[in-house]
Amino acid sequence: MARPPPKDPRVTDLRRYKQQREKAAKKPPPKPKAPNASFLGSNPRAGLILLVVIVVLAAIYVVPAFL
Repeated sequence: MARPPPKDPRVTDLRRYKQQREKAAKKPPPKPKAPNASFLGSNPRAGLILLVVIVVLAAIYVVPAFL
């Protein structure tokens, strides 16, 4: 006697498959995520570099005032 096919609801229940397919078709596609763009760029030391540049520019502006 032949064995019956295994019970697999994904294959045998076409009504549920069609309902899920229609439901997926009605759902709007996911919005693409915006890239995580930082104000200072992707360099992790950009904040430190910016701080050093500001301090140097301030020193160039302030130091001659004391001379």
